[in-house]
Amino acid sequence: MKLKKLKAKTYNIIVSYLLVLMMLINANLAAFIINDHKADIKAELLRFASLKSLTSAFIENTTEFFTEDAAGFAENAIAFFKEHIWTGPRLSRGRGTIQGPSGKETYYNLNMSGVVSIMRRMGYDYEYWVRDDGVKMFGNYVMIAANLNIRPRGSLVQTSLGMGMVCDTGTFAKRNPTQIDIATAW
Repeated sequence: MKLKKLKAKTYNIIVSYLLVLMMLINANLAAFIINDHKADIKAELLRFASLKSLTSAFIENTTEFFTEDAAGFAENAIAFFKEHIWTGPRLSRGRGTIQGPSGKETYYNLNMSGVVSIMRRMGYDYEYWVRDDGVKMFGNYVMIAANLNIRPRGSLVQTSLGMGMVCDTGTFAKRNPTQIDIATAW
């Protein structure tokens, strides 16, 4: 019984440490933005806008970590975040097609009210909004279209613009089944 309490206490300490670390990083990033208002730096930092969704995905995938010691947990946590933060090219209006972390990425701009209705009927009660950089969001997730046979609605997919959620599909999925199409206001 004491061993279980010790493991739980160690886990709680590590999670608390990671949360404090993320808050400090976010505070430093905010201070950096305040000190330097250049548009390109703001755009670069917007890719971290879905850090909350990345953190949620990390927590959802930590069940296997519960049985590890503190050092093993910390190593796996660091590896998880390194694996899920994209450092390659980012999709933009000027760069209409790229090879992102999950394959070919393109963008589209359509009315999302029908897509949001479908997702809400499926039980996803997230807010629809548009980020400052024009990326359409569903809660903390970048809205994407994908081949629903490979990536069903609600699937989380890493994109060059943050963690994405499959909300839609399109005719492109027949030609290129692994491609994702990111919803934007461009």
